Amino acid sequence: MKTKLFSALALATMVAPTAMTVGSVSADAVAPQTSKADFTVVAKDPTNPTDPENGTLVLKSVPSFNFGTIKASDIYAGFNGKKAQADGILEVSDTRLGASDWTLTADMGQFADKDNQLKGSTLNLASTGSLGEDLATAIKDDASSVEVVKGNGSHGVDTFNMTAADSKLTMAANPTADLAKDEAFSTTINWNLSSTTPVAPEA
Repeated sequence: MKTKLFSALALATMVAPTAMTVGSVSADAVAPQTSKADFTVVAKDPTNPTDPENGTLVLKSVPSFNFGTIKASDIYAGFNGKKAQADGILEVSDTRLGASDWTLTADMGQFADKDNQLKGSTLNLASTGSLGEDLATAIKDDASSVEVVKGNGSHGVDTFNMTAADSKLTMAANPTADLAKDEAFSTTINWNLSSTTPVAPEA
């Protein structure tokens, strides 16, 4: 069983002083959809889907992130560990019967606009779920899939409060970036929830 969701992550730049801001990522449970993130405006997550019926595995939502203002000089030189202000939660619902497992992975590409790409971005996520799973991962902009969190066999709705989490953005030096006022960079984060078919308990 596999569910694939995707969301958008974006940057915007300004000059004098040149700055950029990061905003939101979000995802729907069944049908793929996009949401936008930028460095100045945090978009609200789309309305979460209705609660799933018993016997389903659903990725219900992902949070948005805002990294405040980042100077153009920091983009040229690179920066480390810009702390996020997160809005929303990461939530997985597993109401299947019997033994079960699930794995959530994610990947993203480079931030880009129509003329430029910003290389070397890493989104670091950390949190603890309501059912006890630890989330600690770094999503790089090379489109390689990484494990975000794995289920521990518990059933129910597993909620990761990203607002209280230590989520950060790091970017390598981009000395040749051609930054302009109100220029926007964006990338897509793909979220993939997968599982083997659970085994029903013996009568």
